[in-house]
Parts: sequence; structure tokens; C-alpha cells
Amino acid sequence: MSVASNRVIVIGGGIAGLVAAIELERRGRPVLLLEQHEELGGRVRSRRVDGFRIDRGFQVLFTAYPVLTRYLDLTALDLHAFQPAARIASPTGTSVLGDALRDPSVLAETVLSSHVRVSDVWRLLRLRRLATHLDPEACFAPEFANMSTREFLEARGFGDATIDRFFAPFYGGILLDRSLESSAAVLLFTFRMLALGETALPARGMGAIALQLRERLRLAEVRTGVRVTALRAERGRTTGVEAADGTVHEASDVVLATEAPVARTLAATAGVTLEALPTRALGCATVYLASETPVLPGRALTLNAADHAVISHAVTVSDVAPSYAPPGQHLVAMTAVGEAALIGDSALERAAISELAMMRRSGVPGGVRLVAIERVPYSQFAHPPGYASRRPIASTPLRGLWLGGEALHSSSLDGAARSGVAVADAITGAEVPVSTAP
Repeated sequence: MSVASNRVIVIGGGIAGLVAAIELERRGRPVLLLEQHEELGGRVRSRRVDGFRIDRGFQVLFTAYPVLTRYLDLTALDLHAFQPAARIASPTGTSVLGDALRDPSVLAETVLSSHVRVSDVWRLLRLRRLATHLDPEACFAPEFANMSTREFLEARGFGDATIDRFFAPFYGGILLDRSLESSAAVLLFTFRMLALGETALPARGMGAIALQLRERLRLAEVRTGVRVTALRAERGRTTGVEAADGTVHEASDVVLATEAPVARTLAATAGVTLEALPTRALGCATVYLASETPVLPGRALTLNAADHAVISHAVTVSDVAPSYAPPGQHLVAMTAVGEAALIGDSALERAAISELAMMRRSGVPGGVRLVAIERVPYSQFAHPPGYASRRPIASTPLRGLWLGGEALHSSSLDGAARSGVAVADAITGAEVPVSTAP
């Protein structure tokens, strides 16, 4: 049997593709991983600009992720944790809301918060208890997955002020949806991650996660800068792929570990329609500002609770991980989501500086300058109520063609890792529902 006749081609070098390749290699299958960019990681990449470390948009690693962390050496990543708290800023003032069970120093400020009622602080503790006592997959049960985050919060008695001033900017930043119309399942899953572990940044940037996963591969062939343009198939079975330069790569199986639109387009070249893939994308834009003096000191997120906010949240990432900025410099990441993420660069920069002044409760000091604007049009796929019951499975109508991207589970780093495991299980004959993938 030739290598090509048993080879699996994984298209996409993001978290899902890397985990799929690791699992397939462990199970004895020859793997060729093809990534269109020059760097691996997909949306989880980092670059250097004028000595600053810039992630592809504001991202964090939850150390409580149950699947992804099985493939990582957290100590080697040299993680730096955020404070488990948020600073809520609005034109009327600022206040702090934090997890006092993880950081008792925020208890007094949390109870005295001017933006959240004491009764809602109690409800937050009850929500924390619910999330931490659920199995991770129980968070995606129909009773939660079939209602929106806003409906879920209202049903649990949270007041409009708490929903609009805390949940909208905080979870709006996680879900990329300040309207909170996303499924409550994702809220519960991320709430569990926040409560059970640290929220952290690797010293070398989020891109270090992908680099570490790459190091787990011993035999797989990995090629970057290769854009696949079509699938090859004969007699109802895939035979490989064709790259943009005309090169044909043969294989018995092909995994589409890409964003949903790319997977759909490639499948169509072989006459396959992937109807179950999500169709709506959510984007974000992160403005990175540098300064010689601290402008938002501290390791907690600052949430923009102002009406019609452009920036949803901001944080001095160099206070969290000093390696993100050169000595004597500070780096602030300010993220816009939804429609606000679509405005032009100049308008976005002006809005960021203007809203930074409100968050500071004073003017912006001189010397603040733009380092970069990172736009990620496809940051996540949308998770509307009911999405979990419509998730696609790994197999497709074409024999040998498999889905391996995050759409199999959820648009998160852990969801991507779970999808990689699920497609490896399917290919090697150990197919299990993605919801119970280890």
C-alpha cells in the first residue's frame, strides 16, 4: 500500500487541524497538513510590530479548557493571568465587579459596585454555582442551548442595568455579540471556564499555542503557504486535493479543518453541499495603542458600559504579560465587536482614544500612539439559540471527505480541539458524538 493510498490530508493549520493531525498521527495514519498562510495557527497567531507583541485580535487562554489543555504544556507556555475581575466604566463613573471566591481582595468593591445591584451579585454567585456544577457538555443541553443569553439572564432575575452594563460588554466581548442573542449554552460554558481556572496569556503571545501543538507532530508533513483550491474525487470517493499552483496531492482521506465558508467552497468543487455548516460570521477589530505611561493600569478588563459604545472592552495587556511590550512601554488592546468593528481605521482609532478618556475618567496623556489594528472578519460563527442541535457531524456525503473544524462543536479554542478529536475518531473508526469526545 502506498503512503498516498492511506494518507490523510488536513486542510487548515489552526487549532482544529493541528489537533486532528496529532490524533491521526498517534493512530498510525500518515498525515499531510496544508496551511494557506505562512504561519500556523489560523486565527490564533501573533506577530511583532515595533517591538510589541500583537495577537490576531484580543484572545485569551482559559486554563480550565478540558480538551485543548490535554495537548499543551501550560508551564512551558509561561502563562500570565488576568485578575478575575472587571472594571466597569460609564460616563457616570467606574466600579469593580469580580470573583471574590478567586480573589478576595475584590469583595468589598464588588458589593459596593455602583453599576450592579447587590441582589445581582448574589445572582452571579448562584450562576457561578450552576456553571461549575454542570458537566462541560451539560452546558449545551437543550434547556440552555435553545434560549438566548439575554432570555436566560432575565429568567434568572438579573436586572436590566446589570445585563446592559456588565454582561453586554463582558460577554458581548466573548460572544462577539453585545445584543446577547447568542445561545445561553456558550455563556454557561465560558462562565464555567472563568470560574474553574485562570484566564491567561502566554509570554510569547497566543501564537505560542499553535507552535507548541506543531511540536507534538513527529512524523506528519506540514506545509505552509499552500492554498488548496479544489478537491479531487473519483467514483464517489475523494482522491486528494489540488493547490493553487496546480500541484495535486493524493490521499485516501481529506479533512476540512477550515472556517465554514472555506469548507463549503472547497466541498462544492467536488459536488458536495454542506448544508449543516453555520452561515453567519461574527467579526471583531482590536486597536493596539502604545504609551510610555500607564493609561489603564491593572490586570483586569475595563468594560465600556456607555450607550452606543464603539469599544466593548480594553485592557493593558503588557500589565498582564510584560513581554507584550518593550521595556518602558505599555500596550493597550481595545476591542470593537459587531457593527462597530466595521468602521474605518481612522474613525476606529479616534473612537478608541475618545472612549479611552472616558474609561480613565480623565484625559488621555500625550504620547499615546497607534501600533496596529487587527481586523478578524471571521472571528467566530454565530451561536443562535438552537444551534447545538443542528451542529454538523464529521462525515460528509463524499466518502473520504471529512469535516474537522470548530463548527462541529463551538467557536472556541476548546471547541476547535474537540472537533479535531472528533474527526480523528470518525476517520479511524472510533466515531463518537462530538459532545462526548475526550
